[in-house]
Amino acid sequence: MADRRPAETTDRRGQLLERLADAIAETGIEGVSIRDLAARAGVSIGTVQYHFPTKTELLLAAWHHVRAQAAERFLRSGVAEFPPRDQLLSLTELLLPPTPDDRLTRVWLALVARAAHDQQIAALHREQWRETEDLLTRVLTRSAPAREAESRDAATELLAMLDGLAIAVVTEPDRVSPEHARRLARNRVRQWLD
Repeated sequence: MADRRPAETTDRRGQLLERLADAIAETGIEGVSIRDLAARAGVSIGTVQYHFPTKTELLLAAWHHVRAQAAERFLRSGVAEFPPRDQLLSLTELLLPPTPDDRLTRVWLALVARAAHDQQIAALHREQWRETEDLLTRVLTRSAPAREAESRDAATELLAMLDGLAIAVVTEPDRVSPEHARRLARNRVRQWLD
């Protein structure tokens, strides 16, 4: 008989991370407790503590889980196969929340807010921001080769703008709807392309 424990452990861990993402999206990090997570997942508190002995380990795992989901969203979009100009426009839209209640964005926002006081999460955020900025720099350069010298600063500016728009969509959707955010981002990208 084959040992099923490693697969069961992975499945249980994934299930816990999914319930954790739900909880963070609904109530923020402050509303998450080991007890609440256990109840959401229908497991014992001991099971949660077995997979995530500390809240820090739980939140670091949440970061990696959300990052993997964002990477999956990117791959499913097919944006990597687009011509440079279309890739830039599509990538910009992928970095914005499709709806104000987008779970991925809400969890990201809660974890980024935590980064202001948590050095481990801050380090993960810096790494992710740098990777995204590098990607945008490459795409900006390919889309407008004559502006290569400006592409790093343009990537920094564009990413900061997208972060701000994402926050606005989630926190004040009556002022900045997803459509409004996409229009603003497209306008900024078109300025680069003209």
